[in-house]
Parts: sequence; structure tokens; C-alpha cells
Amino acid sequence: MDINCRKLNCKHNKKCVCNSKQINIDNCSVCQSYDCDKSKPIEDLSKIMFTKTPQYENFRHIKDANIECSAHCVFNDKGKCLANGIIIIDDKKNALCGTLIKRH
Repeated sequence: MDINCRKLNCKHNKKCVCNSKQINIDNCSVCQSYDCDKSKPIEDLSKIMFTKTPQYENFRHIKDANIECSAHCVFNDKGKCLANGIIIIDDKKNALCGTLIKRH
């Protein structure tokens, strides 16, 4: 699986694929590796959502990155993410791990 990111203004985001070697998810599922790049324009994908497929970067395997996690998640194994792939979502304020499944 791959590492997708919807936080378009992150310096590690390359066409919706995270290229950071180190990803840190805190206990509130916030991606602490998010680093805002104010020079990147915020693309409004809603304008082309139903007419054109956005350009995505080539697939990046999750084994290419060290993903540390302190969230109470089923994929967290002693501080390392064991998910087959992750997606970072944009909640306008933070970059959040959208793959989080809370452990009971």
C-alpha cells in the first residue's frame, strides 16, 4: 500500500503522495511531520472533481518510510505503524491520520 496525503500545502506532499522519510503521528492522530510550505498554492480540487482526474505522483510503498505513532490505534505496534498504507487528511487546521482505527 502507499502513503497518501491530502494536506496539499505540506512541503513533503508531492502530488498527493508523502515523500517524508520520517512520519510522526501523535496520540491525537495529528501528523507532527506536517510542515507548511507557504509557497505552494492551495489547489481547489472541487472545481475538477467530476470532470478531470488530478495528477498524482507515482506509488510510494509504506516500507520506504519510518512511521512512528503514539495514537491509541489498532495499527500501532509499540510505537510503529503496521498499516498496509496510510492517508493523511486535511481538516483545515491540522494534518490528521485518516487511517486511524481506535483500539477498544
